[in-house]
Amino acid sequence: MTGQVETYRARAIGTNVNAISLLATDYLNHFNEALMLAELLVDMPDMVDEFAAWQPKHYRDHFKESGIADRELAVEAYDISPPEYREPFDKTVSMINKQLTLLQKSLQIEKEELLTGAKNEFLLSKCELIRTLIDKAGGIINGHLPDAASKAKKDALGDTVTASEAKAPVVKPPEGDTLDQADIDALFD
Repeated sequence: MTGQVETYRARAIGTNVNAISLLATDYLNHFNEALMLAELLVDMPDMVDEFAAWQPKHYRDHFKESGIADRELAVEAYDISPPEYREPFDKTVSMINKQLTLLQKSLQIEKEELLTGAKNEFLLSKCELIRTLIDKAGGIINGHLPDAASKAKKDALGDTVTASEAKAPVVKPPEGDTLDQADIDALFD
């Protein structure tokens, strides 16, 4: 497998596929489109049906339908992507899909609250969480993984907060709305 990884890394140089992770950031456009629609709902709640029409799409399917020049390489390289990148990437994508579909369901059920603006704070907090997850996926695609040594150090220190963690966005639910278990899990993954 190491030989295949190195072959694909060499092929990825100068393309839209990251030569370290063998993943491509173009896939994140799929989520950015949904997030943009969700964020627009604060000012244009009548677009809720357009947001509800968004559907999760697997990485391979996204590129098979894509017009980018390196789409075939992106599809092939996905299966060769080293597990230290692919596994956290797939897990993060799963969380993004879950958060977006939960938001869709919530807004469809509570359309009236959305139309009156009563769901705006909740909507914005969910969008912030989704943006954080998209950024996390982008970091993985670009070859940035949590350092195992710093994770072990953090685990050893227990509740001590590092400087970089102190800068992390805090997503607080508005009064009356609570974070569900998926929200809580997403904050800690």
